[in-house]
Amino acid sequence: MSQIQLKRGKDWQDKLREYRVLIDGKHVASIGEKSEVNVPITPGKHVLQLSVDWCTSPKVEVTVEEGQTLVMGCGPNSNAFLALLYITLWRKKYIWLRPLPVNA
Repeated sequence: MSQIQLKRGKDWQDKLREYRVLIDGKHVASIGEKSEVNVPITPGKHVLQLSVDWCTSPKVEVTVEEGQTLVMGCGPNSNAFLALLYITLWRKKYIWLRPLPVNA
């Protein structure tokens, strides 16, 4: 079984909010602070994105092989000084999303 495993660490900005997990534009799961979620997926190319309210991560194209677990990490890019910019001008970069080592 192929799957995407998302891991989210501790963050103060979105402590009480869950990120919506979008694969190929469809909401398939949600992930809260200090948690992880496994999403079964068909092998091949997919577009992964996270969103919270009107803010998102950039779209990330991933390729998942048969039987592979692709491990991705996520969290807010924002900090106290840049929060206003991240929820307005940089709203499509509000969440970071990147591959993690398998043992992370």
